[in-house]
Amino acid sequence: RSDAPTFFTPHWDRFIDDLTGLPLPPELCREARRKEIAYFKEKGVWELRTVNEARARMGKRPITVRWVETNKGDDENPNIRSRLVAREIRMSGQDAIFALTPPLESLRMILSMASTSVTGQGWKVDWDPQSPTRTQIIMIDISRAYFNAKTSEDDPIYVELPPEAEAPQGMCALLRRHMYGTRRAADGWQDEYSTRLKEAGFTQGMASAYVFQHQQRGIAVSVHGDDFTATGPKPQLEWFENMLRSHYELTVGGRLGPGPEDDKEARVLNRVVRWTDKGLEYEADPRQVERLLEELELDGEGVNGVVTPGVKIHSHQVPSDKEVPEREHTRFRALAARANFLAADRPDIIFAAKEICRFMSKPTELAQQALKRLGRYLKKHPRLVFSFPKQEASGIEVYSDTDWAGCVRTRKSTSGGCLLLGNHMLKCWSSTQASIALSSGEAEYYSVVKGVGISLGQQALGRDAGFMLPVGGALWVVEQQPPQN
Repeated sequence: RSDAPTFFTPHWDRFIDDLTGLPLPPELCREARRKEIAYFKEKGVWELRTVNEARARMGKRPITVRWVETNKGDDENPNIRSRLVAREIRMSGQDAIFALTPPLESLRMILSMASTSVTGQGWKVDWDPQSPTRTQIIMIDISRAYFNAKTSEDDPIYVELPPEAEAPQGMCALLRRHMYGTRRAADGWQDEYSTRLKEAGFTQGMASAYVFQHQQRGIAVSVHGDDFTATGPKPQLEWFENMLRSHYELTVGGRLGPGPEDDKEARVLNRVVRWTDKGLEYEADPRQVERLLEELELDGEGVNGVVTPGVKIHSHQVPSDKEVPEREHTRFRALAARANFLAADRPDIIFAAKEICRFMSKPTELAQQALKRLGRYLKKHPRLVFSFPKQEASGIEVYSDTDWAGCVRTRKSTSGGCLLLGNHMLKCWSSTQASIALSSGEAEYYSVVKGVGISLGQQALGRDAGFMLPVGGALWVVEQQPPQN
């Protein structure tokens, strides 16, 4: 009916941004969907088959699909991207669905390697702006990465067809290429690019299968999904780019280097990386702080910041602490998760975020206050920049510390520390110890063991990238009495 109210509009005529929840222009979304379907056909992602065939081979109905729309531009200049994804949901008794990724310190290690000469390992960096073999960093994004991985004939995957495919009734699609949203897509893509890199002479890491090295060409690579970050001499990175381009559609996000024509700033995994005269800089995604402050309603001009991300809870506050209403649980968890994600690149808030996340299952009033204080701290200190200056290094240094019985609720201690390659911090951590330490010495022992384990893990990552890093270190011992009840 033409006079029907808007809420009776059929669901396929409503277009919503999956990130912001805001409405999108219908005509632009329809055009984006048509382009997506045309791309599927061009790449040979699927073949039409009957639903009866799918039931016979899979033992169930075809996997459902949905459209994911986002505006990559802004309100004045919209850039609508529509992606058709499968919805292969994990069923009871099945393995968990996840995509393996390298640890974040592997990315920082690549950045550190671009500004570090490692003593005795043959790894030298060339920062001469005029040198034809100067050291560079390249960020490469593979377009529609999963479509490059072929499916297996022995494990068929059938999906439903959207109305935009204009398929006959009773038809579905047999995937010939992996599709986003299917359980085996991530593994298929990982097998695809790993094979390509090994055929090109790369050695795959033993500690992390997502770190590669090419010893003859002096290239080290870290792969995160469809993002490749590599460092090495300029001509070798040009060979690396051309090699990938011969197999995949790709976009070069930046080629950082000391030369006058080299890029000086780029983004990788939404982190900002800058090349300066003194070295490299690495910064967390600035939008994460902006979104957290907005969701906490602390983004106004009249909001005052604070100088510390948290305050210690006293034992007399615990008995009066109450669980917040259940309707507020989801919001608290979403904000705590964002703070925890940001803490991976913000050592100054890592302890405060960890303490907040301990109340994920049952948020309390004190936890809400702690989250609000963290937001006020970020209001005053919205940015933190890692500095990777040019240096020579001989190995890894690890610093470990602990508080004894720092948690007044459980009497558990916290282990914390950081790992450095020369003057470059590659990793920091703060975690609640699983066991209750009966003395400060026991708490320190647990912290040292964790620090040693992390250092061995980083040593293995370094070996994957092409050099063996000896481990040194220090232990900061803070004699602290447990709080009294």
